[in-house]
Amino acid sequence: MTAAAKQFTDNDTIPPPSIKQQFAIVPAKWVRQELLFPVFGISTEAARKYRGSGQWHEGKHWDRDPANRVIYNREAIEKWMSGAL
Repeated sequence: MTAAAKQFTDNDTIPPPSIKQQFAIVPAKWVRQELLFPVFGISTEAARKYRGSGQWHEGKHWDRDPANRVIYNREAIEKWMSGAL
């Protein structure tokens, strides 16, 4: 073991390669449309229809980020999907 590897092992900052780590990835409050399908199973076309028909409201369910891309409020959509408006 090299001195650098021993230093990391002694400080417990990097686990040895034999230890498997599990990570949970939790989306932020506002997500881009690419995450709608993995998180909710909603296609980008369905999201566009929900926005266009007024089922999802701008500022509540969706908005635009500083780059003018449409983003979605994960928490508001979860409530909408459970029937709570």
